[in-house]
Amino acid sequence: MSDPIYVPALPARRSALAAYDRLAPHVRSRVAPLWSVPPRVGGARSLGTRPFHPLDPDPPALARHLRTALHRLVDVQRGLPAWVDTFHAEDEPWHLVTEFWRGLARTALRPVTGVERDVRQQTAAAEAARAGGNGLGVRLFLGGLPDERLRDEVGTLLERTAFAHCPMDLLLDLGGVLDEHRPAEKWALRALGLLGPLRRWRTIAVLAGSFPRTFPEGYGAPLAEAHRFDWDLWHVLVDGPEQPGAHVTYGDYGADHTGGADRSSTAGGGPPWGVVRYTTDRTFLLGRVPTQGPDHADAVRALVREIVEAEDFRGAGFSEGERWLASCADGSGTAGAGTPAVWLRAGHIQHLTQVVRGLLRHS
Repeated sequence: MSDPIYVPALPARRSALAAYDRLAPHVRSRVAPLWSVPPRVGGARSLGTRPFHPLDPDPPALARHLRTALHRLVDVQRGLPAWVDTFHAEDEPWHLVTEFWRGLARTALRPVTGVERDVRQQTAAAEAARAGGNGLGVRLFLGGLPDERLRDEVGTLLERTAFAHCPMDLLLDLGGVLDEHRPAEKWALRALGLLGPLRRWRTIAVLAGSFPRTFPEGYGAPLAEAHRFDWDLWHVLVDGPEQPGAHVTYGDYGADHTGGADRSSTAGGGPPWGVVRYTTDRTFLLGRVPTQGPDHADAVRALVREIVEAEDFRGAGFSEGERWLASCADGSGTAGAGTPAVWLRAGHIQHLTQVVRGLLRHS
C-alpha cells in the first residue's frame, strides 16, 4: 500500500462508491476519501450548517440507512484509510449515531469531528477513534479569513479529545471556489499558520471544489468549460511564495459540486437533463444531455463523442471512466447510453485517476 496523496470529499452514494471501487489498484492506494453520509430524507441541507430540527421521521429507517452506508464503505475501502463524516445524522436521535460509531471502531475507517459540533459528538468521535486506533479527523469549514478564535476553538477540541491518544488529521474545507477573485488561498494560509503548530498532525489536507452547481448557460457549444480553481489554489499553497511550513495534501470534491452529499438519498425525480463531464489539466469539459425522450440516447452519444474527440481526451486506456466514454461514443456501450448516476460514476473515475497522475508528476 502506497501513502495517500489525495483526499477527495465524496458522498457515500452508489455512484461515488462504485467509482472508487473501480479505480486501478495503484491509483486507489493513493486516494484516501473523506466520505460524507447523505441524509436519508428531507430537503437539501448544507455541510457545516445545523438544521433547525431533526428531519428524519422514521428512526428505524434511519438506523438501516446508517448501517447500509457503513457496510458499503467497509466493502469498498478494503482496509485502506478513509475518513467518515456523519454530519447530516448528528441532529437525529443520538443512539443511532453512537451505534454507527461503534461499528466504525471495528473497521479501518476514521471518524470525523469539528469545532462547530456538539460536545457529545466530539467526545464520542474521540472514543470511536481510540477504540479503532486509526485516528481522528478534524474537519473545519472555512467561510472567511480565520482568526485566533478558531485557533482557540481547535485547541479546546484537541484538549477535549486528547484522551483518545491517536493520530489526528486536519481537514481544512474551503467549500466552493468558483472564481479566481475569491481570496481562498489567503484563508487557507492563515488557517495553516494558526493551526499547524497546535500539534503534530498526521495529515493536513486542504479541500475545495470548483465543479459548477448549475450548467454554464450560453458558454461553449456543444461543450462548456469550467475552470479548476481548486487545483490552482493548491498550486498557490505548495508552489507560491508564501508556502506553509507543513506538507499540504491536495483535496477536492471529485467530479461533482460541493453539495453532492447534501441531497437526501430518497430524493426522487430529477431534471429532464443531466451532465456528462471530463477533467482536463485545468478545466472541466461539460455537456448538457437529456435524460429522457425518444432520441435522448442519440443525443447523449453525440455529446460524449465531442468529449472523446476533444484534444484533451486521454484515450480509452487511461481509466475505466475513459473506457466507458469511448464505448458510449462509438455505440458499443449499452443501448441506453447511461443515466445521470452512470455519467457521474464515469466522471469520478477519470477525475480521480487524472488527479493522482497529476500529483505524481508534480512530486
